[in-house]
Amino acid sequence: MGKFDYKFVEVPFDGNLKTGNLETFERCKEIIMNEAADGWRLIQIISPAGEKKSLSGSCSYEIVLEKEN
Repeated sequence: MGKFDYKFVEVPFDGNLKTGNLETFERCKEIIMNEAADGWRLIQIISPAGEKKSLSGSCSYEIVLEKEN
């Protein structure tokens, strides 16, 4: 089994899902598709537990990507 590299991409939260603003979700999808074209594989999208939160929730998401080297 090979070794892996990991990449963490922070995506600031720019919308409110309750109002139908999906800009952040669309940005996450765009990043994932662009990185996949370079050989990176999505592992997980997380909202870090220790992050400061706004009234509507987390201020950012973290996309975790993996690539075999």
